Amino acid sequence: MTSTAAPPRAPLTPTRPSLAEQRDRRTRRRRRVLRAVLALVLAAVVGTAVWLVYFSSVFAARSVDVVGVRELSRDQVTAAAAVPLGRPLARQPLDAIARRATSLPQVAAATVTREWPGKVRITVTERQPLLGVAQPGGFLVADKAGVVFAAKTVLPAGVVQVSADPANRPLLVELGSVVLALPADVRAQVTSIEAATPDSIRLRTASGLVIVWGDASESPLKAQVATALLASGAKTSIDVSAPHAPATR
Repeated sequence: MTSTAAPPRAPLTPTRPSLAEQRDRRTRRRRRVLRAVLALVLAAVVGTAVWLVYFSSVFAARSVDVVGVRELSRDQVTAAAAVPLGRPLARQPLDAIARRATSLPQVAAATVTREWPGKVRITVTERQPLLGVAQPGGFLVADKAGVVFAAKTVLPAGVVQVSADPANRPLLVELGSVVLALPADVRAQVTSIEAATPDSIRLRTASGLVIVWGDASESPLKAQVATALLASGAKTSIDVSAPHAPATR
């Protein structure tokens, strides 16, 4: 048996990349470097922005602006709100500031906003006086929500005097709904409202006429009926507690 040896293989010589391939490789390397540089720059910009907004004094709260006050002073609201001056605006506790502002009895609502670069604005809505609960030496003033928020020695203009328990907030709410249902001309004639219970509401006019209202249900209809009966010349009393069957004397 004979064997034949395979012819020796020629050594492999590495092929040089073409010029186009070399350009592609260089382009890819440049792109990788550029992306890395851009990522570093972006991270630096974002980090600087975060530091400026959240931690530096550049955008810190330096002043407080209060709008919407009528009876209160701006200083009263500012003191109650206790805005942490010097703290960056982005880290101001807006909800907590609003809650502190509404701790004032006269404030029904408060909204707090940031005013860049360095101001906190507090917009308050004060309670509207509607009822004056007669007390020795003056009146306790309540709004339509039945919240007693001020004491006055003289009944404020446009406020209706009521005889009721100032601690009975649901009753004050009922009385407020009656007052709001009255037309302006009738409301101007009412000098006082009495109510020991929610279903015993009575209105008294400047002429001494009594309007028996009953409870606060159907107050808009009762107001319409009372207006018509007042115009008809009722003498001493009007009973609209059952507005579909009113009575006069």
